[in-house]
Amino acid sequence: MHKVTLARNEISPLLDRLILQLEAEGRLTQRAHFRRIQRRIEVAHNEWDLTPPIIDLSSASAMGFKFSSTADALVARILDKTKVLVDALTGESLIRH
Repeated sequence: MHKVTLARNEISPLLDRLILQLEAEGRLTQRAHFRRIQRRIEVAHNEWDLTPPIIDLSSASAMGFKFSSTADALVARILDKTKVLVDALTGESLIRH
């Protein structure tokens, strides 16, 4: 399967759920961060276009974001899916910062 399609099919639906959860919790800065990532995945044309949003996904906790248990579970699932994508792209594992 094409890597960009994989990212859209596997990660975007989870980002949708996370964005809605963050909005419901009133965490609009975090919501905006993940919405930007989602938009960049949506407009990606090739694997290189996926690199910046993948890096941003892996660095969410390094940015100081604190998540509710529900949002944290969604972030963990997104990172699991992202790890599979990174492994497919590079043969190396994603490290959560």
